Amino acid sequence: MADTTATTLAVGLMRNSAAGNGMPLNDLVWLTSAAFVPIASLLATAGRWADLFGRRRVLVIGLLVFIIGGIATLTVPSWPGVLVARAIQGAGAAAMIPASLAVLLGELPEQQRRGAIALWSSASGVGCLLMQAAGGWLAAGFGWRALFAPVVVTGVLLLVACAWLPRSTDRPAVRASRPDMLGGWLLAASIATIVLAISKMTTWGMDAAWLACASLVLLLAALAQARRHRVPAIDLTLWRRPGFAWGWVATWGFGVLSYGLLTLQPLYLLQLGFPMVEVALWLTPTSVAVAVTAWLGGKVVRKIGPYGLIYLGAAVCGGSCVVALAQTSPTLWGLAASVGVGIGVGALAPGTSMATTLTAQPHQYASAVGAAVMSRMVGGAVGVAAVSVLIDHPFMTGPLGGLASALAICVAVSVLVGALALIKMLRMPHATGEVMVLVPRRMLLELRTTLATVAAEADALLPAQQTGESPVTSPTTAIPQQRRATAPAPAMRATAGSPTRPLGGTLVRSPEGLSSWQ
Repeated sequence: MADTTATTLAVGLMRNSAAGNGMPLNDLVWLTSAAFVPIASLLATAGRWADLFGRRRVLVIGLLVFIIGGIATLTVPSWPGVLVARAIQGAGAAAMIPASLAVLLGELPEQQRRGAIALWSSASGVGCLLMQAAGGWLAAGFGWRALFAPVVVTGVLLLVACAWLPRSTDRPAVRASRPDMLGGWLLAASIATIVLAISKMTTWGMDAAWLACASLVLLLAALAQARRHRVPAIDLTLWRRPGFAWGWVATWGFGVLSYGLLTLQPLYLLQLGFPMVEVALWLTPTSVAVAVTAWLGGKVVRKIGPYGLIYLGAAVCGGSCVVALAQTSPTLWGLAASVGVGIGVGALAPGTSMATTLTAQPHQYASAVGAAVMSRMVGGAVGVAAVSVLIDHPFMTGPLGGLASALAICVAVSVLVGALALIKMLRMPHATGEVMVLVPRRMLLELRTTLATVAAEADALLPAQQTGESPVTSPTTAIPQQRRATAPAPAMRATAGSPTRPLGGTLVRSPEGLSSWQ
């Protein structure tokens, strides 16, 4: 996220200075899209491979590739070379993202996984905050390339820190020697093609439409390959899990909102003539709100559930965009709207992650994270492309028609995501979270003894065998008569709202030969 923030600051700086060489915004935003394409293309496959071959191993490989791409971004002189370097960074990030969260979820007990997702999501806000705090000063003093230097240094430190990760994270959940390479390449080509078509739809015309059709054909081929292969690149069983598809669509909407607004804010402030240092100061409250809200989301989600958190985030984000639409210049209301956007994004981040990731089985965590973040990055590519198009071709009038048009689209997406979450909550009003009933081992042993006693009573009440063979004596029928007459029988009662407790009881035989509980 620090890297993504660096690209949005760099795009805004290049658009409003000679560093951009007069390039249109639609070309400049490829500094962001060049990384989004490989991230979105490879996330699902990288997550699948992390589950198959070891999560820590895939995380280390991703960090190495990410660092190499970052060094190239700092040093390559030509613009096409910079875009290739950004694509290399995106490929590394595609391996890092699902493996990092899967390491957390695989090492923590079930009751702590929601909190882990919330902290993992709040790290996004921290990354944005640190980059904005240092990015304004770096860009003002050393140019736009310097924005990527802290990312490279952080990557090196994280690579060293991987030596302290638990060894168990490198144990593959499934042992396989022949992964679905063809399916992985087909999926990557499909997503790369559709992202390219979306980004260039205003300039390429019908060529972009043909690219979209080609993307659909490639996706169908990848799905067909996944159905045939023993270890597919796409884990189709995830889509059979209850609620995964709902969470995937909500995550797509979250990507459109978060990355679209992240690109829009610095462009708007720089267009008004603010220096880079002041732009970073204006954006800081948004990042603080994202980090704090994402952390608090891990506590609130226990009461309202993931979709309640998604609904709350969409409502706050959409309302803040409406407030921002009413402003014609930076004011305190605009600052409040910026904080509201941070709160909304901070709630959507853990909510969408939980809605998708926690529907998977433990051995599918990296695959689920990869599929979910792939949806977010595809949505992000759509959001960035839409913002760049609407700023230059607005459908609303006025001096800030481009900003107003982009904000109006963000409001529409917020309504869509909020409606989706509300429908899901209405369909499952009771499912705000799982209720776990823990039964001590001692009580299970007592229950087994009680069941054996009941079985002995049933054997005693059966009519005697008429054959000449002697009946087979089982361990349960060997219980003395007096002991079977009055055997203690603890039972259990567990409800979602009360603790598990034993209920005392005595099995008593009447003179007529009947048994009853007292």
